[in-house]
Amino acid sequence: MTVLTIRAQDTATAMDEIVEKLGKDSFIIGTKKIGNEILVKATNKPKKEIKPQKKVNQKFDEMISKELNVSSPLSTLKKELSTNKRGSNERLDLGYLDDDKINKLNSEFKALKKQLNGMILTDMAGLSPNLRNTTKVKLQEIGFSNNTLIKFNDKLENENSEEGVQNFIGDLANSLTLDDSIDNLIKSKYVFIVGASGSGKTSFSAKLAASFVQEIKSDSVALCKLGKQNEFLNDNLKSYSRLINIPNVHILPENAQQKIESIEKKLIIDVSTNSDHVLDLLKNLKEKVGSNKILTILVVPSGSNKYNLKKLLDIYGSINPILAFTKLDENDISPEELSVVAENNCSIGYLTNTRSILKSINFTNKEILAQYLKDNIIKLCE
Repeated sequence: MTVLTIRAQDTATAMDEIVEKLGKDSFIIGTKKIGNEILVKATNKPKKEIKPQKKVNQKFDEMISKELNVSSPLSTLKKELSTNKRGSNERLDLGYLDDDKINKLNSEFKALKKQLNGMILTDMAGLSPNLRNTTKVKLQEIGFSNNTLIKFNDKLENENSEEGVQNFIGDLANSLTLDDSIDNLIKSKYVFIVGASGSGKTSFSAKLAASFVQEIKSDSVALCKLGKQNEFLNDNLKSYSRLINIPNVHILPENAQQKIESIEKKLIIDVSTNSDHVLDLLKNLKEKVGSNKILTILVVPSGSNKYNLKKLLDIYGSINPILAFTKLDENDISPEELSVVAENNCSIGYLTNTRSILKSINFTNKEILAQYLKDNIIKLCE
């Protein structure tokens, strides 16, 4: 028995050398990664006959559907056929598969195909150097999800990595921004600031108010706190109101809608009440004054855990909030966060840091966001 040990940069190169020296009928004994290289042992005659693998009861389409959290179209069809048998000796009547059910099966096939598109069925050590340097693999390595990269697949193919990353950033920025975030803010009478405790909602509310006073040149604005009575005792919003020289209003949950409608000024409302209450309030207020007069901004501290961001979007996604990323002087917006935003079809309207209140908000457009991403994403790909 001949045993051959090959050291190579990747498994593909090692396999080529093994086939050349031992022939196509050679067998792999083992593999091992040493530094940036792969060590592969092979033989042309195994010590004993290789036993066939045990039959796997779970079919591939069912296994992959479970992993990807999509229903299996084949198992769905099999289940529906089995429940429509009239007898063991009768032919199956497929007439019950009407257009709706066929369309549903087609949709499930497309969803599964989309999930599988571009998947790499190996670890990074097994990739050849050429494949490892492609745009898509580089973007995956720094944290962008496969679903997000699929959305921009046409911009990633047939491009060198530098040009591909630039094109991806441009398209991503374009898809994540509004045409005019300032215009949306000006036209809205009620601006609700929502988010988790500690995310920077209060200081962001003050920054928006300061922007109205200093940049938009409007003094017809009031800062409001929506929350329980005991939350007003140590309310920083009152101090910010004095700094900007605008009215400060306390709104209790039990009479929130009545209080809000009674104030003529534009209201920037820092929300501290529970999400169920504010969602009900927004629904009722939209029915009364119209959706175009209400803007909801979800405040997210940059560098957040992607699972926390998903949870926030699960709560507030139904009201289509615009995202404001805060604390950019402490953390960068990660590729994982950007993937969550892209997959939920949300828009990023505001970027701000922690320190200053006055003149500290960037009202984003595609050029501003693209420049931010170029400054932070490209360095990760290098």
